[in-house]
Amino acid sequence: LADSVVGCLSARPDMPSESLALGSFLKEEDLVHLHDVLESHGGLAELASMLSANRVLFLARLKEWGVSRLVERQRVANGLARAIKAGRVGTVAATPHLAPCTWTQTDDCLVARLAIPAGTPSSAVAVSFEVNAMDIRVHGEASSMCGRLHGVVKPSDCTWELERAPPAEPAMFELRADQQPHDEVVVTLAKGKAGAEWGGLFASGVGMSSKREKPPPPPEKPKPAPPPPRAGGGVGGVGFVQRKLKLGE
Repeated sequence: LADSVVGCLSARPDMPSESLALGSFLKEEDLVHLHDVLESHGGLAELASMLSANRVLFLARLKEWGVSRLVERQRVANGLARAIKAGRVGTVAATPHLAPCTWTQTDDCLVARLAIPAGTPSSAVAVSFEVNAMDIRVHGEASSMCGRLHGVVKPSDCTWELERAPPAEPAMFELRADQQPHDEVVVTLAKGKAGAEWGGLFASGVGMSSKREKPPPPPEKPKPAPPPPRAGGGVGGVGFVQRKLKLGE
C-alpha cells in the first residue's frame, strides 16, 4: 500500500519531474532583463499560481512591480501560460482572495462574494466604499475586488460581513491547499439609482475579472391536468350504453 501511495504522489500532474526555473523561462522568452524584478516577488511557481488564479490581476501586478511595457507583460503571461499547459511549471495553491469574485444583483442592490483563507480574522480584512469605487484588502494585500465600479452606490448604505465555512469533515488523506474550505467576504452594495441594471460589477481595475452568477432558472409551469372522460364513453357526440349479454343471445 505504501508503495502505491508513493507512486500516486509521484505521478501527480502538479509535480513535474523537471520544473522550469525562472531564469531559463525568461531566457526562452527573451526577457532576461526582467529577472531581478520578478525574482524579488517569488519564484516561477508563485507567478504561475497567480496567473492561474486571475490573469487580469497578474497583469496588473506586473505593472505595479515595474514591468511598464504592455507587450512585455503580455509576453510573460502568454509564455507562462504555455509552460503551465505543457506541465513544465509546478504551481502552488493560489491565495483565495486573488481569484475573481462572484456577484449578483437585484433592483436595489448588488451582492458580491470574495473567498479568503479559512480562519482569517475580521481585523485582517479592510473594506472601503466610495460613490463609484470599492477596495478590499486582506492582510494589507489588494484583493481581486478593487477598482472603479460600473455604477454609483450609496456608501453609507453599503455593508460587508464574514461568512465562515463549515468545519471540514475528516479526510483519509490531507487535503491540498486548493481543496481547503474558504471563508467569504460578503459585500452588499446599495445602488445609487434603484432599478438600474449593471452590466458588470467593475468598470476598471483588477475587479473587472469578477464573474456574474447566473440566476436560477424559472420554475417549470405545472402541466394542465387531462380533461375528465366524457360520461358514457361517447365518441363524436354519440353515447353507448353497456348491456350484459345473456348466454344464447
